Amino acid sequence: MMKKFLPGILLALIASLSAHSSAAEPAKAVLQIKAAKTALFDLESAGGKLVAVGERGVVLHSADDGKTWAAVSAPTTRTLTSIVFLGDKVAIAAGHGATLLRSEDGGTTWQAVPVPEIGTDAILGLLARKDGSVVAYGAFGMYLVSPDGGKTWKKQTVVKEDFDRHISQVIEAKDKLFLVGESGTMALSADGGTTWSEVQAPYSGSFFGALALPDGALLAYGMRGNIFRSADGGKTWNNVKIPSTSAINGGWADESGKVVLVGNNGLIAVSKDGGQSFTLGHAPEGLPLARARLLKDGNVIYVGYLSTGTLKVPAQ
Repeated sequence: MMKKFLPGILLALIASLSAHSSAAEPAKAVLQIKAAKTALFDLESAGGKLVAVGERGVVLHSADDGKTWAAVSAPTTRTLTSIVFLGDKVAIAAGHGATLLRSEDGGTTWQAVPVPEIGTDAILGLLARKDGSVVAYGAFGMYLVSPDGGKTWKKQTVVKEDFDRHISQVIEAKDKLFLVGESGTMALSADGGTTWSEVQAPYSGSFFGALALPDGALLAYGMRGNIFRSADGGKTWNNVKIPSTSAINGGWADESGKVVLVGNNGLIAVSKDGGQSFTLGHAPEGLPLARARLLKDGNVIYVGYLSTGTLKVPAQ
């Protein structure tokens, strides 16, 4: 039976059932790992290369736009769900079992950063803020802030005192932070995350991610192909219809407003008008996808469950 892709909130549930395991188990030397035979959950670009992270602490580098990949060793065998870069050299990766890793050489070598106060819950994502701080977020309302590039972390309460929903993503939207998560969770912070205001969500299903677009619009996406767009800072939302009910697991946008969303069943949705409409394509593997982005040649590179490759952007 084919495994199904586990979007953010489900990754957290599995991690919470594995609380007895170590968050920083020694990693065996990684010699050969095929990207297309691995579950990968995030994809970043820095220093002229692509870096992907995934199951069992896998970290892969590509210097040729994903044509070939080379693996590096990381000090964990836990699933890594997210990676961010602070410039070309400093990188932070995070994942299950409260795993936090830091690199100072562009992701070639890694050191574990223990944060005992968060136990063994899953970290589902990272945000590198414009002010140089880093946010890590995840299961049961977990929210961590690092003011020093990932060297030290402090736990912080968000949304409200008893908030315990899984946080799928936190993004910067101009001068505010925007948070989305399970059960229709949406919230905004105008003071860098010290206080939050809950946003009336356009539906009660779970959101798996969000994007801030150059024109100030917000996109939120998640279960059953749902995409919502707000042009007024989250006060009102329009449902952007696509001919698919596949869960949308990840998104990316560039400075011109082009958007790529990916999801289950190999779904790739591309917008050239700031998320107001989308053209659909599908990765040939037909398997769940986690992340994608546009390459310089205009094609989409994607990663996911046993799926890694490039696809020509569908005409819009």
